[in-house]
Amino acid sequence: MRVEAQSISKTFGEVQALKDLSFVIEKGKALGLLGRNGAGKTTAIRILLGILPSDTGKVLVDNKKLSFDENAFGYLPEERGLYLKYTVKSQLMHFASLYGMKKKEALNSIEYWLEKFEISEYLNKKVETLSKGNKQKIQLIVAVMHNPEVIILDEPFSGLDPVNVELFKTVIRELLSKGKTLIFSSHRMADVEEFCDDIIMLKKGETILQGNLNRIKEDYGIKGLVVEGEEKVQDLLKELGFEALEFKKGSYRINLKDLEKGKELLRKITNTDLDIRGFYFERPSLNDIFIERLGD
Repeated sequence: MRVEAQSISKTFGEVQALKDLSFVIEKGKALGLLGRNGAGKTTAIRILLGILPSDTGKVLVDNKKLSFDENAFGYLPEERGLYLKYTVKSQLMHFASLYGMKKKEALNSIEYWLEKFEISEYLNKKVETLSKGNKQKIQLIVAVMHNPEVIILDEPFSGLDPVNVELFKTVIRELLSKGKTLIFSSHRMADVEEFCDDIIMLKKGETILQGNLNRIKEDYGIKGLVVEGEEKVQDLLKELGFEALEFKKGSYRINLKDLEKGKELLRKITNTDLDIRGFYFERPSLNDIFIERLGD
């Protein structure tokens, strides 16, 4: 399912929460919605879900104006919302009824997802007795049990241990492989890099960076050069005026942002008789870019 936002804006009193937000997400792709707290991410998500009306602009789904269909969207909110006194089964059956699922369809989906998340034994346990990680699994099941085409995940890995993070990631990869459209909001930049094709970075409601993630990183150039070789490599680099840090045995890193200077330096190094095993330029991570653009 293709999702497009066209010049979406929203104001609360005198506060511009969102200004002219536009993007396109194709079927089977993932968009990272990034920004510090208060940047406008939650407002954007609520407009996409039909919870909030926008002041201007529109949202198109498969080139048609959005008319909210609860079966087309799945949403994992940052602030989890489960009925703690319900059993897991009654909880999920309640949401299944809201989605209009038939009883047999709902029970099959519940069985599938509980097994997928390795929590089948909790079917008849009250939600309040579950660990934080298992509650989060139930919340994600609520978001996907009705097989939605568009899935919005707001801080999906918050509070999870490494094993459950990997389990969640496996599920997300499967959803993308099945052609689901994903909108992903997280402060864990490495996770955004892992899943997202495109990103939008918001600051006080305005888009300050947008586009294909790989191209954005390429446009930012390099942040360093790593040379792997014998110890004399470090001495040569110092002679050439570069401070080289040996971050592991035989690997020397230089802070360098000018690609042409880096290429010239490599020519000088490789024209010597030193034993050079390899070299590569370091690209900035999304975390580096996030801090540079939003760290003030």
